[in-house]
Amino acid sequence: MKAIKHTVLSDTKWLKLVEAEAAIKGRVKKWTYCSRRDDFEAAIVAPDAVVIVPFVKHAEGTRLLLVREYRMPINQTMIALPAGLVDPGETAESIAERELLEETGYAVTAVLDKSRPTLFPSAGLTDECFQFIFVEAEYRGPAALEASEEIELVPVTIEGLRELMSEEPAFCGRTWPLCYQYLQANKFPI
Repeated sequence: MKAIKHTVLSDTKWLKLVEAEAAIKGRVKKWTYCSRRDDFEAAIVAPDAVVIVPFVKHAEGTRLLLVREYRMPINQTMIALPAGLVDPGETAESIAERELLEETGYAVTAVLDKSRPTLFPSAGLTDECFQFIFVEAEYRGPAALEASEEIELVPVTIEGLRELMSEEPAFCGRTWPLCYQYLQANKFPI
């Protein structure tokens, strides 16, 4: 199966609403989805965004640096990992460095790992995709937030993670599974 036609129904600064038609077993099926792309025919080989998993070493132990940020579509704040959209020519490393410093005031001191496949968080609704990058970071100064951003830092120890996960009303779907994995291991990777 492959889409045979894409029609942009609505085009905004950040997203397009697209109707795709595909031939499935001799019948044409229509599907409506959101996209950040301009080329709907090309295979998706690079992520739209980078999700940063920052670890901060303290004398009392390593902390995972999460953020609490208001998200308009759900009309509330949620716990998430820092993240940023990919600009042309950027690498996961350069995005992590820029976004982490801007959003949190923490600088990347080491890249520990990054996910290899492109990850799709909601392929039934959107073609949006991302890549994880795992980093060590240290505090450099106040965040340089954009006027539209309200971000609260939530550095959490492994001991504080269980309480945070059980008490917060909203968690990013990309963040919760990683936190759960760390809880099951009862440690962070560094």
